[in-house]
Amino acid sequence: MGYFRRSWQSRIAVLCKYVFLILAAVVCLYPFLWVVLSSLKDNSEIYRDPFGIPVSPMFENYAKAWKGAEVGRNFLNSMTVCLATLVILVIITAMGSYILTRVKKSVILDTYFSLGIMIPIHALLIPSVLIFKNLHLTDNLLSLVIMYAAVNVSFSMFVMNGFMKGIPKELDEAATIDGCGKGQIFFRIIMPVAKPGIATVATLAFLNCWNDLLMGLVLISSPQKKTLALAISALKGSYATQYGLLCAGFVISIVPVMLMYLLFQKQVIAGMTAGAVKG
Repeated sequence: MGYFRRSWQSRIAVLCKYVFLILAAVVCLYPFLWVVLSSLKDNSEIYRDPFGIPVSPMFENYAKAWKGAEVGRNFLNSMTVCLATLVILVIITAMGSYILTRVKKSVILDTYFSLGIMIPIHALLIPSVLIFKNLHLTDNLLSLVIMYAAVNVSFSMFVMNGFMKGIPKELDEAATIDGCGKGQIFFRIIMPVAKPGIATVATLAFLNCWNDLLMGLVLISSPQKKTLALAISALKGSYATQYGLLCAGFVISIVPVMLMYLLFQKQVIAGMTAGAVKG
């Protein structure tokens, strides 16, 4: 009887867990599904039946959004900024984390980088504008690259530190016995092993850079240098907004982010798990 009671209790527990996970998935996915459905409607249908399936899908919303936001040019601007930021960020965080966790541990520097997570981005707006104005980098995509790298470095170091601490020290010792220097150990051993952590940092930083609107509004003014987020936000009218057109722009901007995550999904999960368990 005790065995059967435990068996039923475990089945009920598993059932409750799956019900909770399904409800959580529905809550998380529903806003995205609503945006996709709304992108196929006009304003009158959205107001009349905001949660219903479109009667006659308006795929021309995507064509209008693509043309109105000049997706081709602005997509290239966003991708250039994001990729340049990722290269700088990965190099800085990988090397810095390697030094702080495996070569010369420093509580002061570790705390210094951790404090950066607590600083809100709004507090950096005025200082960043003044600095870039003195450097003659206002209305320049390079200013966005520098700003995004600086804003994301603290959290990226936090994630990478947790992963680096989980790599066995014996790898360094074995490489040292074989005559490898610190540089060879880093590039030939640590970097290949740390691929999941690097993929995690790159994916999270890509999401932050791609979706950012605030820094672009502050630092960029020329239409030719707008990022995709800025261009899509401009689809909102001054007096009236075509919400179907705006939602179509949102869907277009979401696609690269989804592809980025799908490509590095396994590495991201492995990196976050390693950092959480071993860090």
